[in-house]
Amino acid sequence: MNNRGEICIGIALGSGAAKGFAHIGVLKELHEMGVRPQVIAGTSMGAFVGAAYSAGCLDKLEDWARLLDNWKVFSLLDINWTLSGGVIGGIKPFRAFFEGFEYENIEDLPLPFTAVATDLHSGQEIWLQQGNLQDAVSASCSIPGLLSPKALAGRWLVDGAVVNPVPVDVCRAMGATVVIAVDVTEDGRPPLGREHGEVKRVVSKPTPSHQQSELEHEREDMSDRAKTELAVTRGRDEKAPTLSGFTRLVEQGREQLSHIRIRREPKITPPGMFDTMRTAMEILERRHKRTRMMGAPPDVLIMPKVGDISGSDYARASEAIEAGQVETRRLRTWIEDMVAKA
Repeated sequence: MNNRGEICIGIALGSGAAKGFAHIGVLKELHEMGVRPQVIAGTSMGAFVGAAYSAGCLDKLEDWARLLDNWKVFSLLDINWTLSGGVIGGIKPFRAFFEGFEYENIEDLPLPFTAVATDLHSGQEIWLQQGNLQDAVSASCSIPGLLSPKALAGRWLVDGAVVNPVPVDVCRAMGATVVIAVDVTEDGRPPLGREHGEVKRVVSKPTPSHQQSELEHEREDMSDRAKTELAVTRGRDEKAPTLSGFTRLVEQGREQLSHIRIRREPKITPPGMFDTMRTAMEILERRHKRTRMMGAPPDVLIMPKVGDISGSDYARASEAIEAGQVETRRLRTWIEDMVAKA
């Protein structure tokens, strides 16, 4: 509680790239419930959404996100042709949104806000609570290898998800007595190769009964071949030449069918460079996040069902927003009880 003994609600918004647009839906639904966070901490995309909410511009962010399509996303990518630090410069997306903001610095925001970043050299967790808002959000969102690191206060900063994917403890340090955490990375994703409709082929180890069945079929085939060859070698039987020609036709048909099956089998394409980096980061985040949450659990954990949305599917922002609303609505009773008990 704060100095006056009042309840202080904090919300910790986690990382998740495009999945993180679900934070917008969560915050909208909380507002409908009458739940008003007094402090906000965000990591990566959580910092992006959290900054907009703290500035009173969540509606503006929602309108901007819902208009995103593949072409607009591509136009926001400032390719770093030197590849120094990252493939993308990481300036245009934040400049396109934060330009015209009433609040330029974090300390000017009407709602206390913290963006979490990582010191690239020391690995130290950095809490950005002062200075330029756009720079802080940009630093917190700088996915290693993909977005260029941000130089702030003599440090090179990268994505805060490397050290603190869902900053529950940051909210506690800011004075929150009740913390609502939003995690968009634990809903599970389809196995690699199924994201774009491919079917992952799984070859299971045959069971003993299955092996026995296969052996029996092989024996039958060998027996049939032996009978056919015997009939051909005898040469006295008038049907032998006909049988031999028929056997050749059957074998040719089998070969053609096998070729058709091979052509029809779906090809599993290897993941691209961006997908590889993003997926590797998500694995790291999930493992690290679980450890952090065991030591500093939230009072309420909201996990929107965005598992089928890829971290790079920014054009599916509307789906993510709606998923955040649906999951928050489902947990309404729990949220209201936790806030009332505090």
